[in-house]
Amino acid sequence: MSFDIKTSLIILLSTFIFSCNSTPVDLAEHDWKVTDLAGSAATKKDLTKLSLIFKEGQEIGGFAGCNDYRGGASYNQEQIKFSTLYSDNSSCELIQLEKRFLSNLESSKQYTYNAGKLVLMDESGNILVEMEQI
Repeated sequence: MSFDIKTSLIILLSTFIFSCNSTPVDLAEHDWKVTDLAGSAATKKDLTKLSLIFKEGQEIGGFAGCNDYRGGASYNQEQIKFSTLYSDNSSCELIQLEKRFLSNLESSKQYTYNAGKLVLMDESGNILVEMEQI
């Protein structure tokens, strides 16, 4: 009986150890382009214009569709929090896409990173923005 418990414990611990990502990703090592945006019917071509760049000192920026934007973000290995994001007031045909993108970023509370893909989610785990490395 104790052999079965020891074996089960070893398997459980091995699974846990190997499923954990031992090297945390630094989001600032890459620039990101959007591949999917919840609440938007934009084309893939329009989505790939949207970008997210992590800069020094928890600053972020990028292009939101019509304008460059800026703000701040703090993150750890699972959670992310964006400050209020600011952009210029120039309007274009993608202004609704820009508003949705910035709103979804500000609503993001957690993320996953796997194989060059970054997925931002709200506090309930609903996917808001999907990105890939540029």
